[in-house]
Amino acid sequence: MSKIRVWKKDPRARLPERASKEAIGFDIFCLEETIVPPQEQVLVRTGLVIESSPPYALFIFPRSSLFRRKGLIFPHSVGVIDFDYCGAEDELRVPVLNLQERAVTISSGERIAQIVFLNVLTNPVLEEINSPPREGSRGGFGSTGGYR
Repeated sequence: MSKIRVWKKDPRARLPERASKEAIGFDIFCLEETIVPPQEQVLVRTGLVIESSPPYALFIFPRSSLFRRKGLIFPHSVGVIDFDYCGAEDELRVPVLNLQERAVTISSGERIAQIVFLNVLTNPVLEEINSPPREGSRGGFGSTGGYR
């Protein structure tokens, strides 16, 4: 079992929690009430500093209810947290973008995102080549799903 070190930078912070025994992600919580103005982006505080170690990298994903209940999205889709982002000032903050025409309030203690630890390749050797790896193209952006 791998240990992940978590520091409560702010004593009000809640440690990440799994919502169920077989949940892959750990919910993380909003530290303090946060108002997200219409059409604006805000960094939501968690009060946590989390250290992950190779090969398990830390990623932050939106909860499925974030958009449905709040009208908020992650402006960058997913957060990638580097292994060395765990110093005294490296608080985990969650960027959210309000797509609505009204302000949205995130309450203190509300689940705002989920963190997932994934096994990643940390030292690949990149080899430059002089031609495409394959002839032709398989297409992209919906080409295999029959979208028209």
